[in-house]
Amino acid sequence: MTLHGLCQTPSRARGDESPALLGRALGGARGECVNASRRDNLRHTIDSVAACGMLALVSSRVSRRQLCMALASAPALGCRPLSNVVEPSVANYPSPSGERTDELLIVLPGATDTPADLEEHGVIQTLRDAGCDWDILVAYRLAPSYILGDVVADLRGDVVAQGDRTRRVWLALSAGGLVAFDYARVYPDHVDRLVAFAPFLGPDVIIDEIFEAGGLAEWTPEPPIEQIERTWFWLRGYAKDEPRPPLDLYWGMADPFKRTIGLLAEALPEERRHTLPGDHEWPTFIAMFAAFAREYIPNKL
Repeated sequence: MTLHGLCQTPSRARGDESPALLGRALGGARGECVNASRRDNLRHTIDSVAACGMLALVSSRVSRRQLCMALASAPALGCRPLSNVVEPSVANYPSPSGERTDELLIVLPGATDTPADLEEHGVIQTLRDAGCDWDILVAYRLAPSYILGDVVADLRGDVVAQGDRTRRVWLALSAGGLVAFDYARVYPDHVDRLVAFAPFLGPDVIIDEIFEAGGLAEWTPEPPIEQIERTWFWLRGYAKDEPRPPLDLYWGMADPFKRTIGLLAEALPEERRHTLPGDHEWPTFIAMFAAFAREYIPNKL
């Protein structure tokens, strides 16, 4: 796949995407395709992404616009070897009581993390040590399905398999936040509360549009509307005082995505915004989980 093809060839999925999107996704000027230096950067990005199998997920169902957003998101989502099939995986941590609980805690790792990573870094143990005796479900899907895949519909099967629950609380890390928000948009009856730890919420091509519109409350997506934009439009409900599940945001003050997180945080009450020292690495995530556990477990979930 060449740069020329990305900028000029009509999409097999849609014919109305603008060539400007690729330039915007990679920081180019609105209305223009990328310049020479950006072409070199793009070729390097495509080569790097293709090397880890990301482009194998691109089918006739994926528009050029989605591909551009996925490419722009690639550095944040990480790069692990992938096939063209997104393998679902879950890990169940039953209540220490040995009895099925009426409540369910659902944890969504980041786009390149697995349940084993959460165990290695002590996330599950932190929740248990703080007194969380709920059943815990960890469900993950590898990048770049968070951008291109039908993650929400697939994830619903994992949630339904847990049976009826009186309360479901979702904890989401990094790009898992994007999935948790979209799940709440599509299946609101399955979400009683959301807690997002340094959520990655898409590439600058979307974020810049929201800032240019004057903020989340003023923004309306322009066609063609992609999944990430639908999710952001649902998040706009927090700024418009529309019915939404309670949402808490945690992030490090040196997080590279703090600009984006701050955009969403502005729509939330101050008591729902939680900042800590740190960046977007595991030590900061562990500190965020510990802070959440101290504040909300066991009585406030």
